[in-house]
Amino acid sequence: MANKYPKRGAFKSEEFFRVKVFFCPNCKNIQLGTLVSRDTMFKDYYYLSSVNRGLVRHYAAFARKKLNNAHFVVDVGSNDGISLKPLKEMGIKSLGVEPSINVSKVANDAGYETLTAFFDTKSAAKIQKEYGRPDVITGLSMFSHLQDPHKFIEDVKSLLTDDGRFIVEVEYNFTILKKMTFERFYLDRIFYFSVTSFEKLFRQHGMYLSDVEITDVHGGSLRVTAQKKGFGTKPTARVKRLIAQEARNLTPQKMRKFSKDAQAQIIALKKKIESYKKKGLKVAGYGSPARVATLTNFGGIGPELIDFIVDDSPLKQNRFTPGMHMPIVPNEHLKKDRPDVLVVFAYEYLDDIRKKLSGKYRYLLPIPPREVR
Repeated sequence: MANKYPKRGAFKSEEFFRVKVFFCPNCKNIQLGTLVSRDTMFKDYYYLSSVNRGLVRHYAAFARKKLNNAHFVVDVGSNDGISLKPLKEMGIKSLGVEPSINVSKVANDAGYETLTAFFDTKSAAKIQKEYGRPDVITGLSMFSHLQDPHKFIEDVKSLLTDDGRFIVEVEYNFTILKKMTFERFYLDRIFYFSVTSFEKLFRQHGMYLSDVEITDVHGGSLRVTAQKKGFGTKPTARVKRLIAQEARNLTPQKMRKFSKDAQAQIIALKKKIESYKKKGLKVAGYGSPARVATLTNFGGIGPELIDFIVDDSPLKQNRFTPGMHMPIVPNEHLKKDRPDVLVVFAYEYLDDIRKKLSGKYRYLLPIPPREVR
């Protein structure tokens, strides 16, 4: 399972699930065919958002641009408080909701008030009783994880003020297909949304999309703002334009081509790494995001090809990657065990990674495999 980083003694008890990708030509939604218990996936979690400088900048800019006039913001899936921090600095009342016990503790210890719970009917009622109703609810990089988005939206509606905004940011399935970033399919996510699927989903619950934006985060994400019907502004022209674009480009034919191309790309990546090893070069990785599980297990890329992976999250260090079991080490490890090539799995943050490292490396970006200096 992605975002589960075992220690050596837990290899035999590690769980494996098949990742099957399904596409709906009607609503343009993509869904994985396997469901994993949310408790299993999120009660104990190993991803800390704030170790990523690019994400810190992204959420700070988001708060300044979209939330500067908010009175009370509830951030669902708030992780270590990355989106609560700028709100606190702006003097805006905010509350995080985070189910992972270890991660919510990090946020609360840092002074970002966080309710340790899944967002559901019970926690929504608790928030309304103890804090009041928010005029903004955000779900940033978490909506794809939901097993029942219909129930979630109803709980959001019950808590949100009538004129409030529900802002969701998810990886955009159209961008995944366009950029061939198939490694973003992994099992702590279930749904991969389009504007079309969001429009149809919210319409079933008496809400509408008032705005849509494309952001650069996570390789290309979709940010949608939903409001209750009869309140707020009319939908922007972007909503209609992107739905028309999806009608032309999110098709069964494009999905079949995507499948074939993904097979070719992962074979090319493994061959490229093998070519380094044949030349006697030492290969390591940088960044162990969840998509490492997809790339390495799909490609059969293990510690015989990549000696170790550097990651800046202390929760992942001294553990191993899911399935293929490459050791995860801190940045300092490079001082005593310097590789010739670094496979940059967190490739969208290459500039930040370069700034962290002293000396020069050969950097390999995985999909499509290409070397940069």
